[in-house]
Amino acid sequence: MKRLLFGGMILLLLSSCDPEGRKKCEWVIEAEPSDIGREQAGFIPVCARNRRTMKQDCRLQATLQFAKDAYERKFRYIDMSIKSPGNPRTITEIKFCE
Repeated sequence: MKRLLFGGMILLLLSSCDPEGRKKCEWVIEAEPSDIGREQAGFIPVCARNRRTMKQDCRLQATLQFAKDAYERKFRYIDMSIKSPGNPRTITEIKFCE
């Protein structure tokens, strides 16, 4: 019984290291038209989405050209650089998984 309990604890610990998948190359940037109006001039509202874990961060904005260049390109959430700490947060750079 102790082995089973210990094994379960190890499995739980290993699976909880990155429950939102922030370190996995599964994130994409998508425009978010429902948030239009909250972004600064020259930017569009975007979401970083992970379709496998169904997680998203829609507190973001980017230039239209940046959003076009990032379209359908996968990245790790931890590889996204953000300039402003307030909302909306401006994406300055993303290291893509290519």
